[in-house]
Amino acid sequence: MIRFGRERRRSRRSGLALPVQFRIYAASSPETASPFLPGQLHDFSRDGVALDTNVIQSERLHVFHPSPITSEQCLLEIRVPHSGEDLSVHGKVVWYDQNGEENPFLFRMGIQILDATRDLRRQIESSISQFESAAAP
Repeated sequence: MIRFGRERRRSRRSGLALPVQFRIYAASSPETASPFLPGQLHDFSRDGVALDTNVIQSERLHVFHPSPITSEQCLLEIRVPHSGEDLSVHGKVVWYDQNGEENPFLFRMGIQILDATRDLRRQIESSISQFESAAAP
C-alpha cells in the first residue's frame, strides 16, 4: 500500500458500497476533465472518501502520479447520489492500494476532500445518515 503521509482520520466514516461516478482533471486546467468514470465508494466522511475503481487514468491524466505536462497531481470530481440530486465533491488522492482478488475493483484510493465548506460538510453528513438508514434492516 502506498500512503502519502500518516493516517489522519478526523471524522466518523461510514462504510458502504455505493456506485458513483468520478472524473479526473488537472487543477490548472479543469476544462480538460475526463469523461465521468465508474467507481464505488468504500467509505465516506466529511473529510474524505475511499473509492474503489478499475480506472486510474484517462488519456494523459493519472490520479496517482503527477501529470508529465504540468508536473501537478490531478484532482477528482466525484458525484455521489444524494436526496434525488447528485452531490459533487472535489479532492486529491492521498493514498492508494491494490485490492485483493475478492474485490471486483482493482484499486482503492483515499481521497481528501478539498472543497469542504460548512454547507458541503452538512450535505455529506446528511448523505451518510441516509446511506446508513437505507442499509439498516
